[in-house]
This record gives sequence, C-alpha cells and structure tokens, in this order.
Amino acid sequence: MRNRATPWLLATAFAAVLTLPATAQQTPQIEESFAVALIRDALLAVNQANWTGNYTTLRDYASTSFHDANTATDLAILLQRVRSEALDLLPVLSVAPVIQRSDVSLDQRIIRLSGYFPLDPRSITFDLEFVNENARWLIYGLSVGAFETSAPQVTVDTPPASD
Repeated sequence: MRNRATPWLLATAFAAVLTLPATAQQTPQIEESFAVALIRDALLAVNQANWTGNYTTLRDYASTSFHDANTATDLAILLQRVRSEALDLLPVLSVAPVIQRSDVSLDQRIIRLSGYFPLDPRSITFDLEFVNENARWLIYGLSVGAFETSAPQVTVDTPPASD
C-alpha cells in the first residue's frame, strides 16, 4: 500500500476528535442540515461497501484525488477493522450527530466535518473532508470508528435480521 498525505482514509476503533474543544470559526459556516446530509451520505457509502465487500463504488463515489490515491483493495484493507468489529453505520440515519468541527477552506472548496453519533452501546465517530468537484461535494478524506458509550445515549431499536 502506498503512503499518502491526502486524500486520506483511516478506520479506527476510537477517535481523538472527541477530546478537542470547539474553536471559534473564522471561515464561512456550513448550513447544519446540509452538513448532516453530507455526513450521513458518506457513512452510508462506507456501510454499503462493508456490507457488500465492493469498495469500487465507494472509490468511484469519492473525489478524483481520493479515487486515484486509493484502490478498492486499499479501501478494503483500511476498513477491515470497521468490518471485523461489525460496525453497523445504518443507525446514523435516525440519530442527530454531534458536530464538533465544521470548517470551510478559505477558497470554499473543502469542507471538514468531525464529531460523533451518540449511540448505545457504541457511538460512531467521523472525521470527513469533502471537496467541491463539478458542482458536487465528494469525499476527499475519511475516518470512521466507534467507542464504547459510558454515559446514557440514544438507543436505536433495530428489528432482527430475517434469514
């Protein structure tokens, strides 16, 4: 696997982003509902890639530079920990995220969104970057993981899978 500075992808069991304090924004603000839509869209693309084992679609769904820097095999390897922990990202559709970082680059071409979805027993963390290509916001950087919930969180009841 090649070493890359950007675009990046990191799948971790926990995220240090939770310990970072919120900082004052000097750059343009992102409309919250749009930010939530971008986050959910990216995490569901990861979820579908993990469910199907087909990382080609995730790769094709991302920006040109992310696509060029990551093969489908690279993505499968980098997301193996998330897959092996059976981290189901589907509950992100029914719970509001806690967005701890919401930045827009000065040229307004890159958005970075970081935070977590408060779920029980494991909250889902995210650190995402999107770049504007051809009037669309595409995945440029991606980190997803989970941490054990110690405080009361939102429980999502999911029906059992039928065979």
